[in-house]
Amino acid sequence: MQESRGSQSVDPEELRAALGEPGRLGLYLSRGVGLESERGEGQPEFVRVAVLTSVSPPALEAKRMAWRAAVAGLGVESLPAIAGVELVAARAGSAWSWVGPETRAAVLRLAVRSLLAAEPEVAVFHVTDEFGGGMLPRLQSGRTAGEPRLDARLLEHVVFAAVTYRLMVASGEAVVVTPGDDETWSSRQVFPEHAAVWRRGLMAAPHEALAGLDLAALAEALVWATTTRRGRATVAAGPVAIATAVAEAEGQLRARWTDLLRERAGGGN
Repeated sequence: MQESRGSQSVDPEELRAALGEPGRLGLYLSRGVGLESERGEGQPEFVRVAVLTSVSPPALEAKRMAWRAAVAGLGVESLPAIAGVELVAARAGSAWSWVGPETRAAVLRLAVRSLLAAEPEVAVFHVTDEFGGGMLPRLQSGRTAGEPRLDARLLEHVVFAAVTYRLMVASGEAVVVTPGDDETWSSRQVFPEHAAVWRRGLMAAPHEALAGLDLAALAEALVWATTTRRGRATVAAGPVAIATAVAEAEGQLRARWTDLLRERAGGGN
């Protein structure tokens, strides 16, 4: 895996144009969840998800706006759009924790409908501590202490290696995008030439700028809720309405899941 030492700025319109070319695959990569101290009790598990779709950014944005209009009809228009894990397992005191479970379940169903409309492949990277030989607990303790960890770079390299392998079988070139911080629009070269990735780079964009990043956050939340020990236990201990909506979403999406570590479709973890 080749990687540049730093990031370079990228023109937002050039990135949008690349994503919008007919037939070009957009790969929207989530931030990753499972190492945060407040969700890391017991043996940690790490989940990061890529949503692959050929639907253009304007079409995805239209679906997001339709979702927001529908959510506004439920009276929660002032809350975060698709808030990842917070949507399925809101922490005490968070904005979503004040939304009743029946309403939150309705919001979740509408969000899943938007995800399905993108006709996605949901590529799942799910690591348990059996895989890492103690890497995940070390990473978790390092985050808690604010210490840099070599394991964090190793985990990132494994993610990009798995994505590279998946894209080697894709037809045409893919654009890989992940959420940036604030207004960041940048490119960092992490993919080898044979991966058929635009600029061989991981593109960072503001979360609000591309609706595909919302879909990745949603997919990550659902994978976390249905494949990890912590996620399943949290959902099972929560409101029945949320558990039912999550189970419905799993049934609708399971056939679209690809396990990046096992290299087979529909397998989950």
